[in-house]
Amino acid sequence: MKRIMKEYFTFSKKERIAVIILLCLIAAFLAAPYFLEKEKQKPIIDTALQEQLIKLQQNNTDSVSNNKVEIKNDSSSINKVDFFVFDPNTIDAEGWKKLGLNDRLIATILNYRNKGGKFRTAEDIRKIWGLKKEDADRLIPFVQIQSTTDNYNNYTNNYNYSKNKSSSQKKITTPIDINIATAEELMQLPGMNHSLPFRIINYREKLGSFVNLQQIKTAYGMTDSIYQLINPYLKIDLNTIKKININTASEYELSLNPNISRDIAKAIIIYRNQHGNYQKLEDLKKIVFINEEMFQKIVPYLTVDQ
Repeated sequence: MKRIMKEYFTFSKKERIAVIILLCLIAAFLAAPYFLEKEKQKPIIDTALQEQLIKLQQNNTDSVSNNKVEIKNDSSSINKVDFFVFDPNTIDAEGWKKLGLNDRLIATILNYRNKGGKFRTAEDIRKIWGLKKEDADRLIPFVQIQSTTDNYNNYTNNYNYSKNKSSSQKKITTPIDINIATAEELMQLPGMNHSLPFRIINYREKLGSFVNLQQIKTAYGMTDSIYQLINPYLKIDLNTIKKININTASEYELSLNPNISRDIAKAIIIYRNQHGNYQKLEDLKKIVFINEEMFQKIVPYLTVDQ
């Protein structure tokens, strides 16, 4: 055993020398980078060039900030203005500018009209490319579509007359039908301001008709205090409620009513195409989308005249 251990774990003189040389070479290779590394030179700093770069960077930052401000200002399509009643089919560029529209929007509208485009309802101004929803909401209550420029001017003159009327003007003493009342008649109600009658009429046209007086509360600009003042002077004649014939109306005509969504309007048309004309309004309940609550909400505005 000792002989075997001696044969495997002892080195000759030449082997020992070779091992020592190998270890020295390894050590030399490991130490070489430390001895051969040259002293790093510090970079030469051009102070003048550095100052120019700093100024250039500041100018770029200011330019970006200015662009952001300009974009923000340009994104607002309507500024704070004193609104007035207008017809989008006849009002000129100066009138649009008074309403707060920027030049880009005005050019879009005039180009649309020059090509034969018409605004048929107040809601049509939402189709103006670039006009924000909140801006359209502020304009719509003042839109009055007239057939001719003369009618528009007469309507505006009536509005200005109502605006400047004296406190001694005749007031409404008997209830008037809210579904056929004119702006002049509404202006005579207690608590009315200059624009609210036009907003009520615009909302009435959007609905088709009021089916209960409570709906007036949701007209833009209406407050509870004003409603309490005018409520005793208003009434609704069921015979004056404008109704939509679901046997002849298009999907678009149905969806104009705020209570009828696009999906409901489409479902009404699809059911009619598949099963023929409706025989009674209760047939609408056969449409899966129309539950009892929805039915009661829309039925006052509908009819099934053949």
